[in-house]
Amino acid sequence: LLRYGRGSQVSRASAAVARPAKPLILYSYEGNQFCRLVREVLTELDLVYELRTAGKGSPRREDELAKVTGGSTTQPFLIDPNTSTQMGESADICAYLYKEYGSFTPPSEV
Repeated sequence: LLRYGRGSQVSRASAAVARPAKPLILYSYEGNQFCRLVREVLTELDLVYELRTAGKGSPRREDELAKVTGGSTTQPFLIDPNTSTQMGESADICAYLYKEYGSFTPPSEV
């Protein structure tokens, strides 16, 4: 899936919006289009985040991520310590990020 230009620059949607005090945490792995979309939105909104790579077969995926989610290892998975929000599903994460840290949702949706 190619989204020309997504994540290549900071969006105007991030202007004049309060920045999170603590970095967000994203469980993700390379090669997954849904994880990539979330990383692109984080970049567009210029949000500081900690990337925790948890690919298939990774001890982090089985031990750490499964404990955080209550057994699921589905990714992407976002933790926002600023609002105590935890969620999976890329579309839900992107909508949340734009609602919480963006001034508008881009017309192409996410």
